[in-house]
Amino acid sequence: MRIGIVADNHLGYPRFEEDSFVQAERAMFGAAEKCDLIINAGDIFDTRIPKLETLQKGMELFGKIKVPVFAIYGNHERRTKEMTNPVQLLLTANLVKYLHGTSEVFEKNGEKIQIFGIGNIPDRYAKTAVEKALRDFVPEEGAFRILVLHQTISDILRTEEEELSLDFLEGLPFDLIINGHIHKRMEKLAGKVLTPGSTVITQLKKDETEPKGYYIYDTKARKAEFIPIECRKFFHEELNFENSSEDEVRKQVREKIDELHKQNKDAIVLIKLKGTLKEGLLSSDVALDERDDIYIVNELNAVDIKTKLERIRKFRDEKLSIREIAVVELEKRLEGKITMFKPSEFFDKLVEGPEEALEYLEKKK
Repeated sequence: MRIGIVADNHLGYPRFEEDSFVQAERAMFGAAEKCDLIINAGDIFDTRIPKLETLQKGMELFGKIKVPVFAIYGNHERRTKEMTNPVQLLLTANLVKYLHGTSEVFEKNGEKIQIFGIGNIPDRYAKTAVEKALRDFVPEEGAFRILVLHQTISDILRTEEEELSLDFLEGLPFDLIINGHIHKRMEKLAGKVLTPGSTVITQLKKDETEPKGYYIYDTKARKAEFIPIECRKFFHEELNFENSSEDEVRKQVREKIDELHKQNKDAIVLIKLKGTLKEGLLSSDVALDERDDIYIVNELNAVDIKTKLERIRKFRDEKLSIREIAVVELEKRLEGKITMFKPSEFFDKLVEGPEEALEYLEKKK
């Protein structure tokens, strides 16, 4: 049997709303043409309460799929137990088979698969909740067993919560585990754990320059094949500067944007600025307008900012007062320079007011 595996369509994602529908359609329709059924591992929609227009377009999309679709909800769709989430609406419209702590058996040509799905659970409860849900799981005799999740996996994405681990997943009584949530496609445990990744860019990370698409899993061969879909090109570039002026930064950014748009005029472009500016310039002095689908991440002078933050943290740990911190900073700036005043006295005069500070300096001439 051939199973189409899709996840994280994020229909209605506001930054790239049209892309979310177009690219989800390509993945779902492509899988439907080649497979006996589709499993969608959550975050079909981008929000818990999508706009009516988003729901309508989503329902129209799923209404055109001619093979059964089994789906769970993701963290973007999760609502409290008493409330309806948007994936349940697709069930109500008879567009998907909805799974949460439940299983379904699909049979074709004498072959059976059993799909057990668990919608997204907060990471701190995930391991315990999965263990509890599996107590009610009754394996179907002779069936190829699949677990569908939408969770953080500690070996891949680390948080401070009690997440699931690959070691934990490896010991579960399933032939295949499909996981959503992680937007980068990957295969773990020799292909037992599959993450198809998202079908639309949402995080503007370097990983998202990789192809997007869906898996086809062959249950007899026990092998997965990743099928890329046509997507809008995403460039993630980095420009490095050393003691540069504002004009030099602007010039290089313009040239890089022009170069990338010559390769693909409709591309999404993110440019990260790193390095240092000329003395006296702050990163905030370099204001670059973000245009449609062009994003600038300004990390210029980041080392200086980090040093200042570390110094502030050190002062805080030493429990220095605001006055003591300011005096230390003033002394540091005046280090090696000839002055006729004490930094601590000058600071106290500054606190009194500019006229008092000027009068103090006049007296020290």
